[in-house]
Amino acid sequence: MNMDRRDFIKSGLLAAAVGAVSGPKAIAQEAERLVAREQLSKDILNYNPQMQYRPMGRTGVNVSALGFGMLRLPMKNGHVDFDQTTPMVRRAIEGGVNYIDTGRVYLGGESEQAVGKALAGGWRDRVYVTSKMPWWEMQSADDFEKFFDQSRRTIGTDVIDFYHIHMIMHRAWKDYVLPYKLIEKMERLKAQGKIRFMGFSFHDSLQLFKRVVEYTPAWDFCLIQHNYLDYEYEAGVLGPKYAAANGMGLAVMKPVRTGFLANLPQPMRDALASTGIHKPDTEWALDYLWDIPEVSVAVSGMGSMADVEENLKYAAKARPNMLTPAEREALGAAIYAYRHAPGHIDCTGCYQCIPCPHNVAIGYIFAYVYNNYLLHRNKERAMADYTVSMSPVQRGDPASACVACGECLAKCPQHLDIPNLLARVKETMGK
Repeated sequence: MNMDRRDFIKSGLLAAAVGAVSGPKAIAQEAERLVAREQLSKDILNYNPQMQYRPMGRTGVNVSALGFGMLRLPMKNGHVDFDQTTPMVRRAIEGGVNYIDTGRVYLGGESEQAVGKALAGGWRDRVYVTSKMPWWEMQSADDFEKFFDQSRRTIGTDVIDFYHIHMIMHRAWKDYVLPYKLIEKMERLKAQGKIRFMGFSFHDSLQLFKRVVEYTPAWDFCLIQHNYLDYEYEAGVLGPKYAAANGMGLAVMKPVRTGFLANLPQPMRDALASTGIHKPDTEWALDYLWDIPEVSVAVSGMGSMADVEENLKYAAKARPNMLTPAEREALGAAIYAYRHAPGHIDCTGCYQCIPCPHNVAIGYIFAYVYNNYLLHRNKERAMADYTVSMSPVQRGDPASACVACGECLAKCPQHLDIPNLLARVKETMGK
């Protein structure tokens, strides 16, 4: 909430009252704080002193440490519950959130609709809006601008602040991004003022991540998946440092691993508690990300008003290098418990094994589905991750598509017996 002149004067009177008790030094200190706050309210969009803000790379803008991820919204009869969602988004904005993350394909297009409804009536000017270009829906290069214009209309905005090429991975890079010249098209949109900043979201190996980053100096930002369990997964812990070294802002998606880290299995919770430090599961996950100086914004999906309030509370203290040595030890204990569950597959999700000739999503299946299942033993949840979150478009085919050709064996730095492990997954998950 921006401080107006009347609020500023009132605050100054309060400072004077404080000074009457504490003396001239207290008056001077309080005056300095008020001037600094007033300047921040001018420099930072939707500034709220209860929110922390961070630079978004070289863009020149500061974004809230907490971003609102518009993928996991309240649903009703298979559709977004707009009546619940709109107050949630506006409450987050009132709490200082200025980064709203959506995508054309999220929730069958209803996510962009939800953003448009929530920001109507004067709320649009208080936030940065993102959206994404889904390459897999494109039939030709001409679809790029068509999809972009549709997103603008749905959201109800002339300009999209942060626009992504959605979910860059090896197939996308080779078959769509380069042949369709999508990066050059993004540059053209930026030159025309239709987008403010250009970037990409990413789901593949660190090697490809570096290649994408290095392709053009025009990138302003990127969105990667990262959390304390997945420090080697996809772009991993080095991704943020590499993006920052190239001047890019960094948004992080899935900070609670699609809910897994928000409701920890008991062995991990016991490991955290054994250190004598007690925090809610979600707070642990978010604090880990905010501790990383290169992270600009943690994009968190919120499914209820309670989630919004909880995350706003955590974001109030979100600072780089915030974790104590004891907290780092606690997270290490939780990681150890995860990796030493009976039957755990020692896959880091490095993606060296792909592309598979039969399009099996090897790393995702091992690191993100099967290992999670071993700890929480929730078959329904595991199958949702396996069948809903994974598709041929996104990450590849299930374990049953493996023909044991063995091409992956020489590529695996962990020397895993991948075909036999995929057979185990197939037996357990049924596909």
